[in-house]
Amino acid sequence: MPRLTRRRALQAAVGLAAGLAGCPDGETDAGRGDAGTAVGSPTPPARGGDDSADDLESVTLRADEAGYDDPLAWFVPEPDDRATAGGTVDPSDREFEGLIGDAPTAETLRVTDRAAETESSVAPEAARQFVAGTDFDSETLLVEGRSVGECYRLVLCSVAWDDGEVETRYGRFLRDADVACEADARDAHVTIARLPVSLDPAEFEMGATGVASGRCFRREGPRPTPRPRSSTATTAGTDAGPGTAGNAPTDTDGGSR
Repeated sequence: MPRLTRRRALQAAVGLAAGLAGCPDGETDAGRGDAGTAVGSPTPPARGGDDSADDLESVTLRADEAGYDDPLAWFVPEPDDRATAGGTVDPSDREFEGLIGDAPTAETLRVTDRAAETESSVAPEAARQFVAGTDFDSETLLVEGRSVGECYRLVLCSVAWDDGEVETRYGRFLRDADVACEADARDAHVTIARLPVSLDPAEFEMGATGVASGRCFRREGPRPTPRPRSSTATTAGTDAGPGTAGNAPTDTDGGSR
């Protein structure tokens, strides 16, 4: 398939959006501006409390999408699983996302050289230097990966941590008009961010992720408390149980996981 610039992809998307006029699912970023105008720019959300931050130091890695056997970044959280001199790490012991709370764990973080420096991605060595410069007495590293459309870029807007979960919020924006991309192609995308607090990774797990098109947003207020339900009840719209595709993480630009 021939490659096209973001501007050309946007022009095509505008035509599609027009054909979907009146349909609730037909809204796209392209429908909110003409083909020569950027749809949006990161807008900082309102600052939250002590358990959230929206002005985070971070770097982004990006490359052509690949399978789980070739991640952009990974680390080994358990000391007993780390390679000894001349050894290798079992792939099952590698983590692709989560929190890093100390220097020994940060030293296990590996960044692939296939990530290229672009307008929306740093060079691999820059990511390694960013990790090495973290002060774990007062900071914690967040590593999170997801898939993103080739014509878009993701901006980390805010992170909240409470009740044993870390939740992230992103904004999705069109890339520069001169960036060549394919409308139906996807890239692998990893964010490495410094949280301005020292957390114990053993006490937290990755929670929901939200993505807003053309804007930044944050989680407002406390996380809703799930209503109790009987052991025989199933989630509406799916009969999948825990650990199945019904509640597996998504690799889309929007929604939550």
